[in-house]
Amino acid sequence: MVRKKVEGDEEQRRAAGRAAHRAGETPSARGATTGASKQRTHLTDRSTRTHEERLGTPHHGKQRWQGEQDRAAGAPPGPEKTESAFAGRGRPPYTDDHEVLFRALVEAEETHGGGVALDEVARTARMSHEKALVLMHDLVTTHRLARQVPDTGRTDLGPLYEVRPGG
Repeated sequence: MVRKKVEGDEEQRRAAGRAAHRAGETPSARGATTGASKQRTHLTDRSTRTHEERLGTPHHGKQRWQGEQDRAAGAPPGPEKTESAFAGRGRPPYTDDHEVLFRALVEAEETHGGGVALDEVARTARMSHEKALVLMHDLVTTHRLARQVPDTGRTDLGPLYEVRPGG
């Protein structure tokens, strides 16, 4: 049997079920559980529905739509999504600072024999951690000269970086 697809993770579905119980309804009546009928709502004849009903039905049960309904009902908002510090930068060109950081990465990787923490690369390049972080992001995502590697056991140092093979 195919399981009904419901938006949200297990905890969100449980919270929706608890909210339905507090409101005196069953969770399946609200469509908050995976056991509810697959037909989201009963659709009346097309000619008798208003424009809002026709547009609203496909969004029934969707997280974004539920959030709008909750805000209209005065429910507290969920956690805000924070925008990445690198958003809106586009594709920065390769600069002399990128070259300095890349050479420092090569040197530090040769010294340590593998992935190197950003602090070590920044120290070798003689630049601030913040500036090195931005430049390393460019080297990894835009210029693809470096890559982030999994930290095997040294979790206190943060992510490790190495020169991308063939880079």
